[in-house]
Amino acid sequence: MKPRIEVDPFTDNIIRRIDPKIRDTLTTTQVTAIIAAIRNPEKIRPIDIRGIIPLYFARYFFVLLIGRDKRAVMEREEHMRRKKASWLGGILFALLVSLPFLLLLFVFLYLLKYFAGVDIVPDFHLWEIFE
Repeated sequence: MKPRIEVDPFTDNIIRRIDPKIRDTLTTTQVTAIIAAIRNPEKIRPIDIRGIIPLYFARYFFVLLIGRDKRAVMEREEHMRRKKASWLGGILFALLVSLPFLLLLFVFLYLLKYFAGVDIVPDFHLWEIFE
């Protein structure tokens, strides 16, 4: 029998959601690593008050978290990723929109060259490629 590691109810609930066949194969080190990942030390706040207000017809919960806001770095990184994706999306969209116009322009210029009788490459014609 494996030694039982004491954890808070939230972490215990998450570990209990793991399939029992898989959970039984976990070593103590693996379970400790999972618990450490769930209890991320960056998420610990100086003031973390949580509670439940039971009423006759419903239960309400409240949370009071006070601490340093560490989301700014993540928000900046997310903004940069979105900005790069926006540029890439804009370029792809511009290419997709302009491609039909470029093809039409190419056909128009080719027909103009053809009707003007200009022979840029002697003894070679575009329609010979398609035959």
